[in-house]
Amino acid sequence: MAVQTLYLVDSGRGKVLKKEAEQITSIYTTDPDGRFTTLEDLKQFPNLTRLSLTYDTEAMTDEEKAELKQLHPKNVQMLSETLPDLPKLKELDLTYFDYFENVDFLSECDQIETLEIRYNKIQNIDGINGMKNLHVLDLRANPFTDLTPLTELDNLEILILDMVPAKNPEVLKSLPSLKMLVLSPQDPGQEIVLNELKNQGVAVYNEYNQEAYDKKLELLGREKMGNEI
Repeated sequence: MAVQTLYLVDSGRGKVLKKEAEQITSIYTTDPDGRFTTLEDLKQFPNLTRLSLTYDTEAMTDEEKAELKQLHPKNVQMLSETLPDLPKLKELDLTYFDYFENVDFLSECDQIETLEIRYNKIQNIDGINGMKNLHVLDLRANPFTDLTPLTELDNLEILILDMVPAKNPEVLKSLPSLKMLVLSPQDPGQEIVLNELKNQGVAVYNEYNQEAYDKKLELLGREKMGNEI
C-alpha cells in the first residue's frame, strides 16, 4: 500500500510528510500482487473520507484467485481492525476486493455513509444493521437472499440490488428515507411490492441505470465515488 499511497504525493521521495497526509482525503489503491500485508498505513491519514480497495479479482488467473481465497481470513481481520479507526471515512468501495461471504467486519463502521461491495460472494448481510448512517448502498451481483437486516437503516436513500436474488423485498417498505431502488422482481408477488414502493414515491428500476443513479446522487447532494462499473 505504501507505494500506491506515495504516488499520490511524491513517489520519488519515499515518504509522506505529516502535513501532506493531513491533506489527503481520498485514496484508491490496488495490490497488483494479490495481497495486502497491512492496512495500518490508512490510519496515518486523519482526514480520509473516501477509500477504494481492490485486488481486481476479475483479472486474476484461477491460481491467483485460489491464493486470494486462502488469504481471506487475514483480509477480513485487517479490515475489521482498521476501518472502525478511520473516524472521517464516509465512502467505502470494496468491489472485487475479496471473496466475502458476509459483512460482519463492517458492523462497527457506523461512520460510513456510502458503501459499495459489488460482484462478490456475500451470503448474508446481518452485519450491515450496525451501519446506521448509510445513505447509499450498492450490493450488486451478490447471492444473498434475505433483506431483513436492511430494515435497521433508517437513513438509507439509494439501494442497489441488481443481480441479487432477494426473497423478501416487502421489508423495504419500512425504510423511511428510501428514494431509489434497483431490484428485479423474482415473481408476480414481488412485482406488486415494487409497484407499492413506486406509489410511496420510490424510484424503482429493474436493472442498474448509471444515468438514473448519477441524477439521483446529484439531487441528494452526493458525489459518486468514481471507478463506476
